[in-house]
Amino acid sequence: MRNAFILTGILALLLASIAAADPGDTLWTRTYGGSDADYGYGVQQTSDGGYIIAGETASFGAGSYDIYLVKTDANGDTLWIRTYGGSGSDEARSVQQTTDGGYIIAGSTTSFGAGRSDVYLVKTDANGNTLWTRAYGGSNYDEAMFVQETTDGGYIIAGSTRSFGAGGWDVYLLKTDANGDTLWTRTYGGSDYDDGWSGQQTADGGYIIAGATESFGAGGDVYLVKTDANGDTLWTRTYGGSSWEVGSSLQQTADGGYVIGGCTDSFGAGGDVYLVKTNANGNTLWTRAYGGADFEEATCVRQTTDGGYIVAAYTSSFGAGGDDVYLVKTDANGDTLWTRTYGGSDTDWGYSVQQTSDGRYIVAGYTESFGAGSRDVWLLKLVSEQLPAVSIEIVPDNPPVTVPQGGSFGFTGTVTNNTEDPQVVDAWVMAVGPEPQGIYWGPFKEFEDLGLAPGQTRSAHFNQRVPNLAPLGFYDYIAYSGDYPSTVVDSSYFQIEVITGEASGSTGWVLTGSFLEGDFTDLPSEFTLSGNYPNPFNASTQIRYEVPATAHVKLEVYNLFGQKVATLVDGQQEAGYRSVTWEDSEAASGVYFYKLTAGDFTEVKRMTLLR
Repeated sequence: MRNAFILTGILALLLASIAAADPGDTLWTRTYGGSDADYGYGVQQTSDGGYIIAGETASFGAGSYDIYLVKTDANGDTLWIRTYGGSGSDEARSVQQTTDGGYIIAGSTTSFGAGRSDVYLVKTDANGNTLWTRAYGGSNYDEAMFVQETTDGGYIIAGSTRSFGAGGWDVYLLKTDANGDTLWTRTYGGSDYDDGWSGQQTADGGYIIAGATESFGAGGDVYLVKTDANGDTLWTRTYGGSSWEVGSSLQQTADGGYVIGGCTDSFGAGGDVYLVKTNANGNTLWTRAYGGADFEEATCVRQTTDGGYIVAAYTSSFGAGGDDVYLVKTDANGDTLWTRTYGGSDTDWGYSVQQTSDGRYIVAGYTESFGAGSRDVWLLKLVSEQLPAVSIEIVPDNPPVTVPQGGSFGFTGTVTNNTEDPQVVDAWVMAVGPEPQGIYWGPFKEFEDLGLAPGQTRSAHFNQRVPNLAPLGFYDYIAYSGDYPSTVVDSSYFQIEVITGEASGSTGWVLTGSFLEGDFTDLPSEFTLSGNYPNPFNASTQIRYEVPATAHVKLEVYNLFGQKVATLVDGQQEAGYRSVTWEDSEAASGVYFYKLTAGDFTEVKRMTLLR
């Protein structure tokens, strides 16, 4: 064990050696449409690696505007297009691939239904052929902005209504069965203007809806409504300042809280992208504004695999034209990592963004600068942050980690070769803190010249004992891969808090465990299946388990219908602490179960995927 040293030039040397990324660069763009106006509002990567885009078209179809559905391959080349609608105006605002391989599309219609416009739901097969359509609403205006297949096989639709509720416009939530037949509807709002822009089924089986309200708050605020599984209100929150704010996009995050993207006139430079991060109860953790002297608005926000956020928006402050597509990438605290604009001399807007299975980004919107018509659907595939040659990740057993002096905590470490060539790397672990000293402790353990075959991953469980005289407070516990001590290729960390403990136990930072097979010093005493982390998760999650003796181990993933969707492990394993990552770009949002079988031991746990 080495002594602590002050964080000075050594840290600068380590961090300066991390390879620079050049994210946000365009891999390719595609336009879709005819001689008239065509818009893309929603995009999702499909199970075959391609994309589905939903919007509206005046170039094709039966009416003034029809729903426009475009299916592409992984390169954005068109496989087929479909239109849906009647003699009036019909548009799609949201699309999702369903568990049967088809698609569910939500928007609004003036061609069908009971009122001036109605919520319009279209269910198709995998080739875009219509299976059924439904219209919902009353005698006035009703519209949908979001649809999602729910864990019971039905659908949840979020939008706005002037036909029902307490005010001029109210938030509108509809729950249907698998055939689109209404199970219940709810409205939320007051005597003034309230509308819903985005929604989602949450990990507890309830629902969350984001939008805008003039009935509550400080005067035109972001509006967040949390309900139970029956749509009954659990709580509401508003966010904003003395001017106005709108919440356009919403997602439940891996920590169980929520992130909301929209627009603010109260903060920033005036008319800026607005990002609000909350905890599970809707209480504000932080807010951020992004933009320039003119106008910006976020249309979509999604959490990324690094724990940060990607925001799609449009901007009048930056770029080449009147309005340009505006992309903002942040870290987990909402601090800007990079921004990019895309477009030409005319107006170009981005409406939807998603991180794809290869870690890159897909953006859908419309363009006046390119394409065949006055406005065309625009699809952009963008470079993401570059993967390091050898990445390292550490995940604590039971976050958040609070450990007494002289106590210990466990974690799983993983090193991965992200290249097609063999790699040799060093790995080491340190801790920094507590503030304000900024003292680095370690390295606690070094693995020199760790060999990794192309694409190979090594995972192991570790136990870290904390000194009985460790200073009290918060530490960043950090693992590095690279060439010790001068070059860092990648790093990973989590926070620990050291609290008062007994004046006994370890006098140093003692780390046990190894990335080398059979080199474990703290073998488990029984079979154990731990909770996956993170849960809920967006793209991938780690499942940890313990094997006390050599055994045939099987780890499988099942959906709610009892159908096996993945076999993660099936073979003989020696004693040790194990960790497996499940990542499946074909899996839809919902609840899944993972089952560990080893000899006479069987255990099943539940996890939730949120896309």
